[in-house]
Amino acid sequence: MGSGSALHGWLAAIVLLALLPLAGSASAQPAPSAADADRNSPAYSMSGDVHITVRPDLTSDVNTTSRFKILRESAIRTLGQQNLSYVESLNALEVIAAFTEKADGRKIEVEQGNILTRDAATGLNAIYQRDGKVKTLIFPDIEVGDTLVYVTRSERFDRRFPGQFNYLATFARSTPFGTYRITLDAPKSLGLRVSVRGDGLTHETAEVGDDRRHTFEYRPTNWSPEEPNAVSMLDRDPQLVVTTFKDQRELGGSYWASMKGDDGIAPEIRALADDITKGIEDRRAQAVAIDRWVKTNIRYVLVFLGSGGLTPNAASIVLKNKYGDCKDHVALMGALLSAKGIASEQALINVGPIYRLPDLPIPFFNHVMLYLPEFGVYADPTASRAAFAVLPEGTYDKPVLHISPAGGRPARTPPMNAEDHVTAARTTASVGIDGVIKGTTRQTTTGIFATAARGTATQIQSQGREKFAETLLRNLGHPGIGVFEPASPSDYSEPFSVHGDFSLNEKLQVPLSGARDIPIGMPIHRRFSAGFLGQRVAGRRTDFVCYAGKQIEEIELTFADGLPLPKTLRGGAIDNRYFSYQASYAIKGRKLTIRREFKSKVAGQVCAKEMESEITEPLQQVARSLRLQMSF
Repeated sequence: MGSGSALHGWLAAIVLLALLPLAGSASAQPAPSAADADRNSPAYSMSGDVHITVRPDLTSDVNTTSRFKILRESAIRTLGQQNLSYVESLNALEVIAAFTEKADGRKIEVEQGNILTRDAATGLNAIYQRDGKVKTLIFPDIEVGDTLVYVTRSERFDRRFPGQFNYLATFARSTPFGTYRITLDAPKSLGLRVSVRGDGLTHETAEVGDDRRHTFEYRPTNWSPEEPNAVSMLDRDPQLVVTTFKDQRELGGSYWASMKGDDGIAPEIRALADDITKGIEDRRAQAVAIDRWVKTNIRYVLVFLGSGGLTPNAASIVLKNKYGDCKDHVALMGALLSAKGIASEQALINVGPIYRLPDLPIPFFNHVMLYLPEFGVYADPTASRAAFAVLPEGTYDKPVLHISPAGGRPARTPPMNAEDHVTAARTTASVGIDGVIKGTTRQTTTGIFATAARGTATQIQSQGREKFAETLLRNLGHPGIGVFEPASPSDYSEPFSVHGDFSLNEKLQVPLSGARDIPIGMPIHRRFSAGFLGQRVAGRRTDFVCYAGKQIEEIELTFADGLPLPKTLRGGAIDNRYFSYQASYAIKGRKLTIRREFKSKVAGQVCAKEMESEITEPLQQVARSLRLQMSF
């Protein structure tokens, strides 16, 4: 649910610079074979040599030699085409050599006609980078045992942070590295600060005339595939940082210089702010009205050239276009708030499973929001389906850098409170004398669940109220027909509700004898636990992302006269440090009433890997409870 931006693309260019050859290849995994004793090893290995020369004006040359050793047949198709992304105005890329190195030492060159350059401005996530490019290398005659080799030269012209140099590389343990070496030569006068963390990564320095040479070498101690829901490799894997920034305050000041817009408030902005807040005296209510107007009227689109990815358009331009990226949304909303005398600060943050910053200050963020100090809340104007002060699920409990003319101020977004994020599916259904099941489901939501429900309302509008119901029932494994009542995606009040009627195709088999499934209706959200605590992984090796919130399921099932009633069902409860679960069942008259509630109580959005062993069995108990059947 996070918003992409040019900041995100720039982050990738920095973080993956040393790992650029991995584009499109890191997911290659071996195909298991019972006869293969080493079947859990990777399908290839990668090694590289990078030489960076930093000039006194802080531009630099980056020369890279990348080698991919093909160990299994599955890697041939995956690695046979290499895609190298770059931004023409910031880091022009030249392919010096590319060839398949055969096991006997022969080299088969990649012909010039098979080095293709194309525009990378695909429009994915509404991002159009006008000078973004991709070079595709198509390697010939590849067999197991061969090595794919290419040599590139890139010149970095980036001057978005005047007087500063920075470089970051992270080595994912899920990438099967051999040896990877990075050599960086820079004038001693730059006063580079260096941080190295993680097993297998070393750092040495030497004096070379007026330069200081830094040599980093990575020799991995182990390889392991990525685990579901794991925190980002940027949080946990070996990493090196090179920077001239002294602290977060200086970094924030440099960001502000690159991102600040026009300080003046245009007459049309002031007039619009007055119109939006007409008749509203309460200042927080004014902020809410402005937030809703921006989310409803300004769509997310980013078109930029080179360093323009850090510079927002003027608020008046955003208003005229009625679109923009995160920086543009922030610029417009900030100007509208300012017109009403409501202060706001820009807050840089990372979307994605990134919950820590590098050990030294470096331009690292990929998104920007607002902080309103008067109310003590963060607001994301690009979260177009979220109510005021409700953040995208991936931006809670994260480090942020507030930026202003005074520099940078580090802070952290609040962790999730379970009581703020609640979804309740309340189903009232009947079983006819012929076994036909029909009823209604009302989903009532707050917080991130309301954000998702408004997204569902948008899909209902797009697909049609009956077609969406039919598709949802089929996906739930209980085909049928239904219809949703109209729900407006632009209704930001909470709780937000979605209501629908349904009739299932499959009847409850009569005569009622033995076990029968309990119909769950037509809920729009996944059932308990999976969304909060992710997938279970035996022997988990990495910390994982988790969320706090509450889910409620209430079912009232009425049996027609003449049908037998189910036997009494036993309820139960689970309560531990991380979650609670209660299930209760009652039969009164001809009605079976079921209530289930799951509450994730995690204190923050990063859960320790050691927690896995504690929650696995209790969550299996929850799963068994959800599969409970009626018995006649």
